[in-house]
Amino acid sequence: MRSRYAELLNSCSTASVYQTPEWLRVWEDLGAGVVFVEIDTDTMIPFVCKGKGALRRAYSLPFDTYGGPVTSQPNGPVSFEDAVTRLGVDSVRVADFAGGMRSSNGALREVRSHIVDISGGYDVASTRYTEANLRLIRQASERGVHVAVANDETGVREFHRLHVRTVGRYGARPLPRSFFDAVLARLVPADMATFYLAHHDGRIIAGNLVLRYHDHACDWMWVYDEASLALRPTNLMIDRAVRDEISRGSRRLNLGASPDERMGSVRFKRSFGAEPFTYAVYAHAGPLVAAARYVRAGVTRAGARMRVPA
Repeated sequence: MRSRYAELLNSCSTASVYQTPEWLRVWEDLGAGVVFVEIDTDTMIPFVCKGKGALRRAYSLPFDTYGGPVTSQPNGPVSFEDAVTRLGVDSVRVADFAGGMRSSNGALREVRSHIVDISGGYDVASTRYTEANLRLIRQASERGVHVAVANDETGVREFHRLHVRTVGRYGARPLPRSFFDAVLARLVPADMATFYLAHHDGRIIAGNLVLRYHDHACDWMWVYDEASLALRPTNLMIDRAVRDEISRGSRRLNLGASPDERMGSVRFKRSFGAEPFTYAVYAHAGPLVAAARYVRAGVTRAGARMRVPA
């Protein structure tokens, strides 16, 4: 099954880094199960599965990273409901970036990400930056912020420290250190991931994790010390990622999902010339999973309120 999947992946022009065996093994390293659903002889969908019994959930893949059908011979859209039936799990979520699925029961929700076109090289890409962004990038350098690749255990440790601080501001649950260790072990040697750290005055103040596959790169996670945001390290790190991905031959840099209500995030991404791209998320939750998510969302909201200064 895995060897056949690898063959399909190699011949699939729309595959993303999140559909690669290296990314799937990251989740297996963390104890999750990986299941390949065969739609037909030329089409498969990988799923990461967690939980047991009525609480079993399947994602393609976690965090709404881009999954969906991997196919060598596109033959029309794949039915989400058919995939759920074949999988045998009630709670399923698919983020379909390539438009290979459809739904007959209203499971579709549209999501937007923002993508920077870097196919023309840095001189062309940087002309799409806003003047304010160019000024902030320049000021970050002038104030002594510098960005370095941190693809080692020390770098990952510092990245995780900042990740815990960043998600803690919103009352969210951080990923374990073992997740980033697995990314370091699985994706970095294949040049499919790069950890960056921003330094200032002897301190590490921010980090960035970029993933890539073929000519599509994803700026997957920014982490930071909120006390240092005025130094604009994130602007400088994304600019570094644009330069590095161009040198690798990437043609697109995806800056991630951008909910419409988070206009600050949208404006920030558009300051790099990023344009919106709409894709589909299909989801169905069993009753116990839906109830558990409702309770957890309430706890997260309460935690976030407790962390907001009066």
